[in-house]
Amino acid sequence: PVMTNSSWTAEYVRKAYGSQRIYVVHPPVNVEELLPLGGDRGKIVLTVSRISPEKRLTAIAEVARLVPEAEFYLVGSTSVYSGPVLREIRERAEGLRNFHLETDVPRRRIIELMSQASIYLHPPFAEHFGIAIAEAAAAGLVPVVYRDGGGWTDIASRIDQGLGYTSVEEAARTVRSLLNDTERLRALSAKAREVAKGFSYEAFRARVDEVIRVLVAKGP
Repeated sequence: PVMTNSSWTAEYVRKAYGSQRIYVVHPPVNVEELLPLGGDRGKIVLTVSRISPEKRLTAIAEVARLVPEAEFYLVGSTSVYSGPVLREIRERAEGLRNFHLETDVPRRRIIELMSQASIYLHPPFAEHFGIAIAEAAAAGLVPVVYRDGGGWTDIASRIDQGLGYTSVEEAARTVRSLLNDTERLRALSAKAREVAKGFSYEAFRARVDEVIRVLVAKGP
C-alpha cells in the first residue's frame, strides 16, 4: 500500500510501479486562518513561491508585462540557490512598474497581500500538491495554475476547468478575463473557499483515520 498527497502523484506511482493500493491523503492546510479573509480586493495578482530555479518564476514577470492594468506581487523565501534566479527575474522585469518582488517577508505580509489580491497565479511548475495554491483558495483568491500537477488536478480544476494554462500568453488571457468579469470572479472566489475547506486539518485527520481502518481490515 502507498499513500500519496494528490491524485496526480498517485497516477505517477501507479504507472511507475503498477501499485493498486494507493490512498490519496491531501496534506492539511491552515484554512481556519485564511477563510475569514475578505475586504476590498483590487486588480492584484499574487504569487507565493520558494525562489529556486525549477519554479520557472520569470514567467510571472512575463505575464505582468502582458497585463499592465494589474499589479503583480511575487513573494517568496530565498536560499543559497536563489541568487541567479533573482537576477534573471529582475532582468525580465526591467522597466515594469506593475511587478513587485518581495523576499523573505513575514507571514503577516503574505496574509495582508492575500486579503488584497483577487487572483493567485502559480508559476508553470507541476507541484505534487501545492500548499500555496490551497492556501490562496482558502483566502478567496481565484487560482490560475499550470495545467499539470496536483495543484491543477486536485485544486484549481475542481474550482473551474478554465483556470489552467500552458503558456505565458494563455495565463495572461485568463488573468485579464477574470479581472474584467467581476461577477465570475466573485463566484469563483466563493467556490475556491469551498474546495479549500476539504483540505482542513479535520478533513486530513478523518482521511488518515479512514485509510488506517482500511489497512487494518485488509492486512499487509
